[in-house]
Amino acid sequence: METRSWLGLMALVAGAAQAQAADDDRWAYRAAPYVWSTSFDGSVAHAQLPLGFRADNNFGDAWKDLDVDRIGGMGAFEARKGRHGLLVDGLYARLSTAVQAPQMGAQLPARLKLRAATGLVAYRYGWLEDASGHLDLVAGARAWSVRTRIAYAAPIPLPPPMPQQYSGQQKADWVDLQVGVKGRRAFANRTFLGGWALAGRGESDLSTDVMLLAGYAFNDRTSLVAGYRWLSSDYASSNGFSFDTTLNGPGLGLEHQF
Repeated sequence: METRSWLGLMALVAGAAQAQAADDDRWAYRAAPYVWSTSFDGSVAHAQLPLGFRADNNFGDAWKDLDVDRIGGMGAFEARKGRHGLLVDGLYARLSTAVQAPQMGAQLPARLKLRAATGLVAYRYGWLEDASGHLDLVAGARAWSVRTRIAYAAPIPLPPPMPQQYSGQQKADWVDLQVGVKGRRAFANRTFLGGWALAGRGESDLSTDVMLLAGYAFNDRTSLVAGYRWLSSDYASSNGFSFDTTLNGPGLGLEHQF
């Protein structure tokens, strides 16, 4: 009788192990599109201008300026198989904002129009995992494509080589390597908290990406997600173009697992 009990228990454990192995062999996918309201904090410069222009938007400006000129989009796609997986993230931002440059003891006002696109392709490894959540290690490459237009008209002549009027557009593309962590913790009331923190460098001196999010799971597949994201890059080209900025703002999206 005792032998049969031990055999039954061993069979039960073996069956559970096989089921877990089967689950680990399956690919699981998660996709999440977001709308994003973008604010700008930092400085930009063009090759023809000896001065950089700066804007300062604080945390509250991102919530106050939820208008069409600041709306962008972002999305994430994740594929998992056991502890290994692929993370793909993309973001597009467009905004128009006031900037200033120091000139003759005052601030020269100008208008900045910005279009920025960035994408990350990364490998993720499930470092810590349990039924309530996970903490992943992430390593990958982030590509940037940025276009800036600066326009101003000074009421008086400016010291050379600063032109009295200027309206010009410049574009740059670069790639950085990034590493960091990404995690999530679920709670019994169907809510969850999560986010990621990445940093690295390559063609830029430093690029960072921080996202904090909270969500509510409608069911096992679909969730509503809200978050706040800070995305920065300190890039300068040899010809004088620079983009030393942080794009930040709130986002709202839907996440689907399949």
